[in-house]
Amino acid sequence: MHEKKYDLVSDSRDSRYLTLRSLQTPQGRSRTGCYVIEGIRHLSRAVEARSAVQSIFIDPSVLSNHYGRKLARKLRKQGVPGVRLSCDLYRTLTMASEPQGVGAVIRQEWIPINRVAVPRNSLWLAIESIESPGNLGTILRTAEASGVRGVFVLADECDPHDPAAIRASMGSLFSQQLIRCSVHEFIAWARAKGVTIVASTPMGLMNYKDLPCRWPVVLALGSEKRGLSEQILDAAHFTVRIPMHGLCDSLNVAVAAGVLLFEMSSQRRGEGDVKQRTR
Repeated sequence: MHEKKYDLVSDSRDSRYLTLRSLQTPQGRSRTGCYVIEGIRHLSRAVEARSAVQSIFIDPSVLSNHYGRKLARKLRKQGVPGVRLSCDLYRTLTMASEPQGVGAVIRQEWIPINRVAVPRNSLWLAIESIESPGNLGTILRTAEASGVRGVFVLADECDPHDPAAIRASMGSLFSQQLIRCSVHEFIAWARAKGVTIVASTPMGLMNYKDLPCRWPVVLALGSEKRGLSEQILDAAHFTVRIPMHGLCDSLNVAVAAGVLLFEMSSQRRGEGDVKQRTR
């Protein structure tokens, strides 16, 4: 196999291994502008999306899947650098109960807010702060499924490149435009582009089922504990709530994102169906 040409790393003090470990930390990702992924599905989605693969790492003793081996060979032939890791070192880099034997270092890709194009019927998502990486990854997966055009990340502690977020996204991370900006920049962008801001809050004035989407539109979600800031709530055109039964006063933020995004997406499809019928 071509990937056997990669150097073998078995010493935990090797700088190449230490670099991989550092990318599992927020500090390492911030310093390098890169992140680490593991598994055939994630690497395949990254390659399909033409993400900037900086290097790969493999464990040949585990990499038995035919497609995974073919993918590793392809990257090797393209000149992507890499290493072979001992089984023990590889297992420290994966959260999977059954490691697949291949992973990669990817360069982060953030879209400058002044380069974000806004199609007329586009749906967007803004995340002010999500503490749980698992929730964040699930939200990214839901965003892709519901047709979200791009995701605004409005807090430094909200990290879509966290290993747990990547794993929960099931590869959807690579399909999204990611825009990191301040709350002030986000509000200014929405006003300048004529984008309707819909804020999700348990204290929302409107039942989400009664929301008349005005396109283009962005759904704003806050943290699990604090919700949205007053700055975004004040700027919102609509504040919506999801009615609760029983003693519940709120939903998990990832569940709420799914309910709201699919409701908004269904309105867009309905609008398109009406237009098609009236031609």
